[in-house]
Amino acid sequence: MTLDELREALSAYLAPLLSARVLPGTVNCQPSSPRVASLEPSRTAIKAEDEGIDRIVLYRQPGFTPEELALTKDFVEELVAIHGAADANYRAELFTFLPARAISRHLGGLAAVSSVLRQFETWSARTYEGGAITSSIGIDPNANGQGNSLAEIFKEDFSAVISNGFDTLLVVTPDCEISGSGQLTANQLGLDYVPYRLNAIADWANGGRIALVLNRLGEQLIFRNKRLIFAKRRGEWQYYAHEMYLRQMQPPQNRLFREAIYQSCLDISFARSGGCIIVIRSGSLGDVGRIVSESDLLFGPNPSIKSKTIRAMVGGRFQDLDRRLRQELLALDGAMVLDHLGNIVAAGAIISVSAGSEGGGRTAAAKRGSGLGLGIKISEDGAISVYKEEHKVFVA
Repeated sequence: MTLDELREALSAYLAPLLSARVLPGTVNCQPSSPRVASLEPSRTAIKAEDEGIDRIVLYRQPGFTPEELALTKDFVEELVAIHGAADANYRAELFTFLPARAISRHLGGLAAVSSVLRQFETWSARTYEGGAITSSIGIDPNANGQGNSLAEIFKEDFSAVISNGFDTLLVVTPDCEISGSGQLTANQLGLDYVPYRLNAIADWANGGRIALVLNRLGEQLIFRNKRLIFAKRRGEWQYYAHEMYLRQMQPPQNRLFREAIYQSCLDISFARSGGCIIVIRSGSLGDVGRIVSESDLLFGPNPSIKSKTIRAMVGGRFQDLDRRLRQELLALDGAMVLDHLGNIVAAGAIISVSAGSEGGGRTAAAKRGSGLGLGIKISEDGAISVYKEEHKVFVA
């Protein structure tokens, strides 16, 4: 494999998966250096050949986690395997499956993971009796097979409707035998790093179990250890580096408050309703009148009917509210403005932005609000963009 071929594969498939970018040029190394190595937390170096002396650098600020380094190694292993295919055109077709193959390898190389992801790709382009197909399949390493295999049932139309993608799932063994089903109860407290509507599925995915979900929008989600870890959205796979995202969401300083904001970002992202959150840093609350109209302030002298209604509904700090209520308030047209302690300053507020601001209304509002602390825009297509001092920090 040449350096150009490696750069192309990294840019097209691995960089989007890790929300990273490939740096121009190369850096030197010894022939004995490992094929994938961490140069520093924010830089991972990758060689095109085992004995090569040049490495391409994958960069992300802040740095990569140990699990992401392991995922990069799995990606390169699959890339090397696929590159052994006979001709260039065939390799190019195979490369489109590279992220899913790397994910399967990263999850233990289980046959069931590969089988389910292939079937989800088929179902995402189909309907069943006019409706989008939703499905949830759980892989349990401790389950006992009952004889039938996934390959057998996937040939039958009924397989598209034997789980609902929210709180029921088909349970299979790692080697693709059907074991049974699960009818699940949602965790009422809500898990930290999971869209609220998928709490029940995520709660099941614990103790070595893996859950895979296909939703009505054709998105694929993978859960392990009670967390969302991968999702294919907008045609690209993404790894969720939850701790990294949380570290970047400052202000606020309070961990529980930041977790509440992040939870709600996931809820809005997967509900596809869109939203905007602005957190005012300590000492800057007096400047909020520069970006929010007086009528939108919940505790201002002349609140609107909307502001009075929201004030009556909340009765507490953002982090103390039920996640469902937070989601409903964030779905209002306009921005949610919070102080550094979690008090709701405004909800559904129209943010004053400069004429000629780039991007849509939510982008302009998040950037303007970030001048007072932190601005977050959740797009209707699901992307979460975080701004500080009017500069984008990361996209999830």
